[in-house]
Amino acid sequence: DRVAFVGVPVDHLSQPDNFNLEQFEYQVTQPDTESAARMLLFMLTQLDCHYGQWGPQFSAYTPGTSLEGLNPVLCTRIAGAVTTLFSRPDFTVSDGGYVQLMNLHRWLALIFAVSLYRHADHIIRNINAAGGGVVDPLTLNSHNLRLFCLCYFPDSQIALQPDVLWQYDRRTVARLFLALISGRTLPTSAAHGKREQLLAWLPDRLAELDSLDFLPTAVLHDVYMHCSYADLTEKHRIKRSLNDLIRRSLLAGDFKDIAVGDNRGQTATDTPEVQGPPKKPVLLVVLEWFTSQHSVYRTHSRALAALRGHFIVHAVGLDTAVDAVSRQVFDVFHPVSTDTALPQAYALAGELRPDVVLYAGIGMFPFTIYLSNLRLAPLQLVGLGHGASTFCGQINGFVIEEDLVGEERCFSETVIRVPADAMPFVPPADVRRVPVTRTPFLTRQQAQWREPLPVRVAVCASVMKINPNFLATLAEIERRSRVAVRFCFYMGFAQGLTLDYLRNAIHAVLPGAEVNAHMPVQAYQSALNSCELFVSPFPYGNMNGVVDA
Repeated sequence: DRVAFVGVPVDHLSQPDNFNLEQFEYQVTQPDTESAARMLLFMLTQLDCHYGQWGPQFSAYTPGTSLEGLNPVLCTRIAGAVTTLFSRPDFTVSDGGYVQLMNLHRWLALIFAVSLYRHADHIIRNINAAGGGVVDPLTLNSHNLRLFCLCYFPDSQIALQPDVLWQYDRRTVARLFLALISGRTLPTSAAHGKREQLLAWLPDRLAELDSLDFLPTAVLHDVYMHCSYADLTEKHRIKRSLNDLIRRSLLAGDFKDIAVGDNRGQTATDTPEVQGPPKKPVLLVVLEWFTSQHSVYRTHSRALAALRGHFIVHAVGLDTAVDAVSRQVFDVFHPVSTDTALPQAYALAGELRPDVVLYAGIGMFPFTIYLSNLRLAPLQLVGLGHGASTFCGQINGFVIEEDLVGEERCFSETVIRVPADAMPFVPPADVRRVPVTRTPFLTRQQAQWREPLPVRVAVCASVMKINPNFLATLAEIERRSRVAVRFCFYMGFAQGLTLDYLRNAIHAVLPGAEVNAHMPVQAYQSALNSCELFVSPFPYGNMNGVVDA
């Protein structure tokens, strides 16, 4: 896991265990850039681990800075130091360094987006092979291509030319293209437009790559999932290309389709004894997020528990993503660790030889995407844990309630319609609904006679679903409304730098909007009671938002 950035031995420096901004700002000016590069990698890794928050191993001296303005100040200072580091003629990035930094590309982009720079186009001009500071033409070569990719962000104002970049070095730029598609928060026209462009252009080209080694595997699941939030009609086509590449890579390695001809009722000898008829077929449920606070538990737990009347129900999931309450849904739960989830789950399927594999959803975790490309059972199904087709040849059917189907042509799988009430929702565990006494809006409006009382409209959406067209629609509603309207954003996962970025993007379109950080479920439900209406992006902002609002 040690990476040389400038071609010097790496063992002479220990890996950093903290990030101090003042030390980083100084280190980028010193002859040995290796220490600064290591500090940058460590800081980006911490942002990734803490979902956009600095974390306890970050420190900076910021006297006189208010808490509200702290992140823009910190990001501007970090972006300035990165500008110094990346603009140095003696700074280059090794193969390993490029791989690691591109896996964290989104966090570097977010730092610049929250800073006063907004993007890193100025660094690209600094490293222009046509001359430092030259705007046009922009010339790339073997020396500056990796730095160009590291500095080309969703909000870049430099036109994206995928054909030219691909012809020059497809293995290098493939990481950039997938990083641009994978972004969790693309609320601006520039960022959203790049994803649209690449989703139309890239799927056919991925077949030209013969290995996953040239892709940012740490964020492939985000490409798979976040393409759902594009506007393009063929936005899911990239899944087919990724699935083909993943399956070829798996079969070329240590994996193969499991023989399923004689698997009826075979269970592993080391699993706990299960009560029930001896000839029940075996069902293996593959889980992603399934804690008792998560929306997938709310929407699927009762239906999955009911399957125990007909199957011996085993489930496999990350030990950190399924809690003690949600494990009780199944006859047997098999925890796996993040680092070895794929081989562990694959080995489990080989022991159980299930009659049916049911994925609660596919798209949130890497191991489920990889596993879905192997034939583990005669019948393999997917549920609505992530409400989009898989475009995977090994998945036979999509189980969905009949009132949510829409157009069947949107699915690559056979649509298995179940009654509208077949998956009854449950409340999240350990959440008590507090009855609220609401004063009618007209009564409150009459009491506030000095100025119009705005109609509060809750916007319920995960951060991935905030896009420029949705924001423009809200602005048009506000413009046309005969009464004052205030949109109140309650966004899942809006925290840290992500919240700062979204707040800026939302206020650029809706200056009077109320933008809130991610809330626990109980606080979220209480906050919704302060609003008269709610809106969400099509088809829904998130399942919690639909149910609670």
